[in-house]
Amino acid sequence: MDLRFGASSNAPATGREAGVADGWLRPPGALAGCAALSFLLGLSCYFPAHAGLGIAADLSLSTLAWPAPAMGVALLWRRRVREWPLYLLLAAGGLALATGAVPLPGTRAPSTWSAVDMMLSVLTLLEVALGAWLGRRWIARDGRLDSSRRLLLFTLLLPVGLSMLHATLAGAVLWWGSAADWLAPWRGVYVANAVAMLTLVPALLAWGTPALGAALRERSNWSPIAVTFACLSLVLVPGMHDEVVRTALTLPLCWAAVRSGIALVAPLNAAIAVGMVCLTLAGFGPYVEYGYGLWTLQVDLIGIAVLSLLLAVSIGERQRMAARLDQARRFESLGFLAGGVAHDFNNVLGTIRACAEIAGERIPPDSPGQAELAQLARATDRGIDMTQQILLAARQGDPAREGVDLGALVDEAIEMARPLCPAHIRIARAPHALRGSSLHAPVVLAHRGQLLRAVQNLLRNAVQAARQEVTLTIGMHSAAAHREERFDVVLGDPRAGDGGAHGWVEVLDDGQGIAATHWPHLFDPFYSTRQAQGGSGLGLAIVAGVASGHGGFVGMATSPGRGSLFRLEVPLFDTASAVPPLERRSP
Repeated sequence: MDLRFGASSNAPATGREAGVADGWLRPPGALAGCAALSFLLGLSCYFPAHAGLGIAADLSLSTLAWPAPAMGVALLWRRRVREWPLYLLLAAGGLALATGAVPLPGTRAPSTWSAVDMMLSVLTLLEVALGAWLGRRWIARDGRLDSSRRLLLFTLLLPVGLSMLHATLAGAVLWWGSAADWLAPWRGVYVANAVAMLTLVPALLAWGTPALGAALRERSNWSPIAVTFACLSLVLVPGMHDEVVRTALTLPLCWAAVRSGIALVAPLNAAIAVGMVCLTLAGFGPYVEYGYGLWTLQVDLIGIAVLSLLLAVSIGERQRMAARLDQARRFESLGFLAGGVAHDFNNVLGTIRACAEIAGERIPPDSPGQAELAQLARATDRGIDMTQQILLAARQGDPAREGVDLGALVDEAIEMARPLCPAHIRIARAPHALRGSSLHAPVVLAHRGQLLRAVQNLLRNAVQAARQEVTLTIGMHSAAAHREERFDVVLGDPRAGDGGAHGWVEVLDDGQGIAATHWPHLFDPFYSTRQAQGGSGLGLAIVAGVASGHGGFVGMATSPGRGSLFRLEVPLFDTASAVPPLERRSP
C-alpha cells in the first residue's frame, strides 16, 4: 500500500485540460514570466561582457548572471514542450535587444563584443532548454522534489552537471573574447549557477502550489519565517562572525523542514540566498568585514541549501511512510474485523430473512403484517449489502476476474445514477482519452461487480459534491507511456504496473474541492464529512480496496473552488496470455 500527499497543478489530469484555454501562452502570468526571463537573460549576457560599466567580473556574474538560467529552467519545467519554442524565441529577442546596444566607452570593439555576446546568449538559452528537459525527463514532470531519489538526481543533473558544463563553455568564451584567465570566470560562473539552481529552482517550482499556500496559511509556520529574517539581520551587526551567521540561518531552516517540509524550506532558502548576496554587495556582513568575498559566501550558501533540502525531503518521506503504515494498520484492523464477524453476521441476517419469508408465507397476503415483513426483508438486504461492502473495503479474498468493457461499465453506472441524481446536476461522459491507434473502449481485467461498485461510489461522491456537472472520462495507456498526471493523494503505486498496459476511468466534479485537512483520511473506512446526510464513509474505502485488489491505483487531485478529480486505474485484459473470460456476473 502506498499513500502519498503532495501539491497539485491547476490542471492535474486529462479531464481538466478541457477547461484550460488552448494556445502556447496563457496570459497574463505566462507573458509576464517570459518578459522577466528575457530581461534577466539579457542582463546575464550584457554585464559580464561589458567591462566599461566598472563592475568587477566576479560581482557581475554573481549578482546578475546567476538568477537568469535558473528562472528559465523553472519557468519551462512544468510547461508543455510544445510551448517551449515561443518562450525561447521571446527570450532570444530579449537577449538580442540587450546585447545589441551601443557599446559604452572603454568596451571592446563591436565585432569581438558582438561575437562574445552572441555565444553567451546561445549558451544561456541552451542551458535553460537543457535544464528544463533534464528536469522533466529524469527528475519529475510535475517539478516535485519530494523524495531522496528526486533530490539526488536534481542535485547531480542541474547544480553539479549542468552548471559545470555551462561554466566551462562560458569560461572558454570569455577567455577567447578577452584573453583573460580562464579559471577565474569559470569559478564565478559555476558557483553562481550552482547557488541559483539549488535555491531558486525549488522555490519557483513550489511557488503557487497548494502545499505552499497551506503552509503560509498555518499561523504556526510564521514563527520560523520570522526567525529566518531575524537571523538574516544578524549580518548587519558589526563584528559578527560568519560561523554564527551560518548556524543562525540553518536552525530556522531545520525548524521549517520539521513543520512543513520542502514546501516552506525552498522559498526560505531562496530568500536567504538573495538576502545574503544583496547585503554582502552592499558592504555589510562578515564576508565583507573579514575579506572572505562573495565566492566564499556562495559556497556557504550551497552547503546550507543542500543540508536544509535534504533534511526537508527526509522528514517528508518519513511522514509519508508513517501515514502509509497508519493507513495499513487501519485497513488491517478492518480486515480482521470483517473476516471475524462478517460471515457470521451474514448467517444471522440470512436466518432473519428466512424466518421473515416463512412468516410471510404463513400469514394471509392481505394481512397488515405483510408490510412489516417486507420492510424487514429490505432491512436484512441492506445489512447483507453492508457486510459485503465491508469485506470489499477490507479486500478479503481474491475475486475471479474477467475481461470487462470499461466503456459499457461506465455507461451502466451513469444510467443507474441518473434516476437518483438531483435535477440540477448533469452527468456527462467525455470522449475517450485514448493514446495510440485504438479507437475502442479499453477492456480491463477485473471483477465486473466490484469495479462497477467502485465507479458507482466515485460517481455518487461526485454528484454530492458537484454544483452543476459531473464528467466521466475513460482511457488507456501503453506500458511504455510516461505518466504525466499529478495527484494530491495517491493510494497504490502508479509505477507498479509499468510492466503492462492499463485502463482508467476519471470522475471530475465542479464542486468546491476537498480541503487539505481531509486528505490523510480520504480513503479511511468509516471516515465521512457527510455523516449528517447519512454518509457511511465506506465509498472511497471500497474504491481503494478495488484498486489495490486489482493491482491498480486510485488518485485524487483537487483545487479550491474548482472541483475534484478521481482516477481509478486497473490493468488491461491481455487476450494473448489470459484465460478465456468468465461469464459476466451480476453486480
